[in-house]
Amino acid sequence: MTGSDPSAALVRPMVLHHDSRAARVSLVPEGALLLAGDAIEVDITVDAGARLDLVEPGGTVAFDMRGGQARWDVRVRLGREAVLTWAGEPFVVAAGAGVSRRLDLELAAGAWVAMRETVVLGRYGEQPGRLHQRTTVAVERSPVLVEELPLDAATAPGLLGGHRVLSSVLLLGRQLAPDPTATERYDLDAGGHLWRRLGIQAHETALPDAWVDALRAIS
Repeated sequence: MTGSDPSAALVRPMVLHHDSRAARVSLVPEGALLLAGDAIEVDITVDAGARLDLVEPGGTVAFDMRGGQARWDVRVRLGREAVLTWAGEPFVVAAGAGVSRRLDLELAAGAWVAMRETVVLGRYGEQPGRLHQRTTVAVERSPVLVEELPLDAATAPGLLGGHRVLSSVLLLGRQLAPDPTATERYDLDAGGHLWRRLGIQAHETALPDAWVDALRAIS
């Protein structure tokens, strides 16, 4: 997990627990994140039959970059019957920030994933910064989910309906029973589920029940 500049702030993996088949790892920032010029690259591989649980000790703030840019790229590869859970904390794009954020997730047959994320456009009382977010998910090289969101002060009102917080939970590799009352759950054509909720405050927009359901499905 590196930045483009060796002197720039990095994200350090801290092992909290491990055994022969599983590990629990905390992603700890080693300085202020995210600043102009930062280019964070996170590469994760979970071998066949192994399990990795990722946690974050706190949220990430992309600060005012005064016309600069930053990049946050995550690449994940899961082997056959591998398991990944990632309990993400809020990613805040402050006024004046400019961030490109990308997730490339590729699963082999039988792999399972549960991921949680929250995007917050602007700190309280601020206008949103600029965020270009792209997500690509594939199972056995076949696309399951492809999404591109260009969000800033001009586009966010139309795309998010006046809200500033977008929370998501993604479950892949497991299929839950149909639930016609689950208005925030999208059942993916290729299998799996995506929960989404929009709101004004991060704590009001969280999806705790969906996250519990996702974790139970792959426990």
